[in-house]
Amino acid sequence: MNDLLILLGKRVHELRAARKWSQEEFAHISGLHRTYIGQIERGEKNISFGNLSKISSVLGVTLSELLSGLEAGEKLIVKSTPGSKDDGQRMKIQKLVRQLRVQQAAAVRAVTSLEELVLSSGAAKSSATRRQKPGSVKSK
Repeated sequence: MNDLLILLGKRVHELRAARKWSQEEFAHISGLHRTYIGQIERGEKNISFGNLSKISSVLGVTLSELLSGLEAGEKLIVKSTPGSKDDGQRMKIQKLVRQLRVQQAAAVRAVTSLEELVLSSGAAKSSATRRQKPGSVKSK
């Protein structure tokens, strides 16, 4: 298994280097940490399927292309057309859009919570006012 991780790491490194991306640039675009990318490229980390899918997508290859011939130690065969520098920009934009959607959802939850708080404090204040009006005396 470790040999396959090393071969996969070399393949990821080759694809990243072909795009002239540093590990830091690749990490930023993929949303993974720079040290994690280094560990993958050295074959030190067992990659989850989700991260493997993310890496292949960012590198512009299918999962099957990324893994093809890995066990036999064959060279990478890419059937899809290699991306241009615009692909990196597109990936950065997609990442920003995902981040903004997460922030938007958090903002909506915050506003909803604040509205509920205002409504509940208003209802509590209203019932307290009804219970004891200024100048009124409770009679038994």
